[in-house]
Amino acid sequence: MATWLSGEHCESSALVNMLRSRDVHVSEPLVFGLGRGLSFLYWRSKQMPAPFLGGRVKPDHLIRNATRALGIELRETQTTSQVKAERELIAALEEGEVVGLKLDRYHLDYAEDSYHFAAHYVSCVGYGSETYTVVETQGLGVRTTGRESLARARAAKGPMSSRSLAFRLGDSAYDPAALPAACREAVAETAHAFLNPPITNMGHKGLGKAATAVRGWCDTLDDPAAAFSFLSHSIEDGGTGGGFFRGLWADFLDEAAGLTGETSYAAAAETYRTLSARWTRIARLAADETDPAVLRKVAGEISAILTELGPAERDAMAKLAGTP
Repeated sequence: MATWLSGEHCESSALVNMLRSRDVHVSEPLVFGLGRGLSFLYWRSKQMPAPFLGGRVKPDHLIRNATRALGIELRETQTTSQVKAERELIAALEEGEVVGLKLDRYHLDYAEDSYHFAAHYVSCVGYGSETYTVVETQGLGVRTTGRESLARARAAKGPMSSRSLAFRLGDSAYDPAALPAACREAVAETAHAFLNPPITNMGHKGLGKAATAVRGWCDTLDDPAAAFSFLSHSIEDGGTGGGFFRGLWADFLDEAAGLTGETSYAAAAETYRTLSARWTRIARLAADETDPAVLRKVAGEISAILTELGPAERDAMAKLAGTP
């Protein structure tokens, strides 16, 4: 029987457990890196109570990128029918598969979440007459939840949601000897995407936009204290591994250095650990503050750090890309 991983990040943890069920044993940082996981996004819309800062690639893409890099077929299913979604899940579990599920954890029986987030992932490893067994991230581990609650969670709507999306692994052409080339390709593609974002809200350009926007949060948002609190959670506690995914990326670069012999990757890992600490500093500044005068000062300090992070992260990626 496989030993399940309760890892740092939900999407990479889910895939690690799916891979373990196929006797493919790779680390979570390697999955995150091969998934081209590191990114940046600043997003604000009228429908959102507060701006969103993201530190990783778009939902679902990490699993898709990593399985492709590992040479493993990925099968995805979506449906608006909760009955069909459950029927397909049970059939897969009876065949001995581990199934990756995208859902809103808010609806699950064991959840204590006070907010909705429809792009959470778990690996489903078994079921009973009225329950399912799923593997969560660190702090939660292996859990059971009722069948109705899982159906609601999978069918949840909202930003980044899907229609009962399930991932299954198909045929495998996995060859550990191909990992060095896969690492080099993943590093190059991640760096290119960060340095050449399709819109100015993303990559290093997005960091500059965020730096400007955060400075005005106290004047433009209805509840700036809640926005800063959510920012803190998003950076440090929201399944990022701390430091807004920069620590996970650093661990991947160290592993990639060992696999490829590229000393530049090890040097970059140290750079990203420094960057990770600066993101953690932002999280600590943003946490649990409600006094308007203090929040205004905090906004200025966070803006200053983000202003510095823009060129610092651009330079780190440029070195990985081998460009000036």
